[in-house]
Amino acid sequence: MKRSGIECYVPKLPKRPSSDFVPYIFTPTQIEDMLKKADEIRVRRFMITTGVMAFPCLLRLLYSTGLRISEALSILNEDVHIEQQYIRIRSSKNGCDRLVPICDSMKESLLQYIHYRNRMPIDGISDNKRLLFVKCDGTALSSKTISHYFVDVLTQCGIPYIGGHHGPRLHDLRHTYAVHVLAQMARNGTDVYACLPILSTALGHLSLASTEHYVRLTASMFPEIEEQCSQLNSFVFPIHYIRR
Repeated sequence: MKRSGIECYVPKLPKRPSSDFVPYIFTPTQIEDMLKKADEIRVRRFMITTGVMAFPCLLRLLYSTGLRISEALSILNEDVHIEQQYIRIRSSKNGCDRLVPICDSMKESLLQYIHYRNRMPIDGISDNKRLLFVKCDGTALSSKTISHYFVDVLTQCGIPYIGGHHGPRLHDLRHTYAVHVLAQMARNGTDVYACLPILSTALGHLSLASTEHYVRLTASMFPEIEEQCSQLNSFVFPIHYIRR
């Protein structure tokens, strides 16, 4: 009615309440245990639709790059540049492409996975336009399948799983990446003012405000880093924000 020029009262929409959800940040020891257990996963009964072969490499990729699970599962063979050690992420959540670097150990893990994947008797499995991570029948993996293996690993590592979107979630690996990378850069002497823009770019965020949501847990886990910050960026480490 208002668009048609008829005067009428339009109430303001209520603001969406801010979430008090606190993501689970894995410790380095927990990450090490999880990767070890992922390598040891075995299927009780082989099914051609199993995705267990891809899971160990995929888990490492999520932690070492901070990728969203949707981004990782959409990677094509042509997006992986092993020798140059980067992966191209196309049309991410924010609609932008970005290049994600991979470390030496991640490179070796990808090479190993690709080697065994290409030995599967599936036509065109290594074609450029085919997906990088696939099931044993060459079809696409789903986040639900990966989440199933992820919960199995949590159980084997003795990490309590609450469920119902209360974690630990697969997406918490992205939060863990952000916290661990920020801590590593700060410990290596990188100016904290420079750390956040670098981390924001790596995560594919369009603003520092989005990155802030990922690193607000650092104060309780890495108090020595907080000492490097002035009052100008104290918002990153609010005193009242306590990890549950």
